[in-house]
Amino acid sequence: MKVRKLFNQNNVEFNNINFDDFHSVSIDSRDIKKDNIFCALNGENSDGHNFVESAIKNGALAAIVEKKSIDKQEHLKKLPLIIVDDSLKALQNSAKIYKNSIKTKIFAITGSAGKTTTRNLIYEVLKSSFSVSQSIKNFNNHIGLPLSILQINENDDFAIIEMGANHVGEIKTLCQIIKPDFGLITTISEAHIEGFGSIENIQKAKFELFDSINNDGIIFINNDDNRINTFNNNNAKKITYGIKSNADYKLDIIDFDEFGRYTLKYLNKKIKLNAIGYGSAQNASAALAVGMTFGLSIDLIIEKLQSFQTPEGRGNIINLNDYFIINDTYNANPLSVNMGIRFLNEIKSNNNKFMILGDMLEMGNLSESSHKNIGTNISKSKIDYLFCYGENTKHTINSAKNNNMINAIHFEDKKLLVKKIISLIKPNDIIYIKGSRGLKMESIISDLKNSRGK
Repeated sequence: MKVRKLFNQNNVEFNNINFDDFHSVSIDSRDIKKDNIFCALNGENSDGHNFVESAIKNGALAAIVEKKSIDKQEHLKKLPLIIVDDSLKALQNSAKIYKNSIKTKIFAITGSAGKTTTRNLIYEVLKSSFSVSQSIKNFNNHIGLPLSILQINENDDFAIIEMGANHVGEIKTLCQIIKPDFGLITTISEAHIEGFGSIENIQKAKFELFDSINNDGIIFINNDDNRINTFNNNNAKKITYGIKSNADYKLDIIDFDEFGRYTLKYLNKKIKLNAIGYGSAQNASAALAVGMTFGLSIDLIIEKLQSFQTPEGRGNIINLNDYFIINDTYNANPLSVNMGIRFLNEIKSNNNKFMILGDMLEMGNLSESSHKNIGTNISKSKIDYLFCYGENTKHTINSAKNNNMINAIHFEDKKLLVKKIISLIKPNDIIYIKGSRGLKMESIISDLKNSRGK
């Protein structure tokens, strides 16, 4: 990438820049890779301009900085700087310029749940036959997406890019940067509804991706989701996939094991998944549809689906010698929690099943009713113990108790919750742990692991 080409924008000053090429951009001064440029952003909690010197010291070729900040820190002008009016806009514009300069096809993924796992799964399938890059970690917003674009190898055939949003219009803005060639929406549900206001607005926001696909592109439609399969506003080619519904690529569930890992069938071929739960089956059907559409052999696709390991915190099975933890702590919304309930219902086990649940955040005025509904659903399930943490899950516990679930307890302290689990746990019991990121439910797993050494 040529620094003067990508940052050839209005009111840009190149200060002590004595190089032409760079590799990518970082916003973390502690995580500078070879040939990185550091971008100093003004965040809610910190100002990246305070870390320019350390970024350069850690190996950054230069730093993108804002003129108003540098004018207050004259000593920084001895460093290699790309001085702009707005660092974020410069970052986004450079990503747009770079995207337009390469031939890499952009495959964009959004949805209320399953974005990251589906993105990883499609990446694993496609990279078996193509040169492919994907989003950095879960960088899927107005900052993370440009960073992901700027780390694409210009010779890549595909880049699998994840897109997230909290408001109507955000995905449209992201699409204006990357101009995706292919689009897939995993699911549409009440996740982050606080920012959207209604499920209709969530649908509208997710459809911004499909609306942005050119007529010569491809839209992948989850036919099992009634809010997705209604889309018909674009003349691009449409490929459908599903499990429950007829589709271009339909997989059938033929079995599941003691941990809720599904065995699927496609064209009389079995696919035994490593990942747990119904959501994993949906993700697999999406990846199969993509692989088949791009000409991969069914045997190669099945090999990749079967060997796929779920990313950390998205349903990993942890064996603590005599009992099992299911780590699904990455995030939570009504759809994904209900999938967790379904998972615990389906697993073939005669031992106790614990559901440890933290608040579902960003639910807005649906928060109370959503948490109550979850409590009702759990009380009607095969779950033996429900332990909750967080203010909103008090509604979950009350609802479960009102429906005659005796072993439903709310905890104000996670340490006390862990002590209660330890006092009750028996060999081969299963503990499923879930909650929104703000609750940091993974700390319960750490405490359970540490308890084994005592």
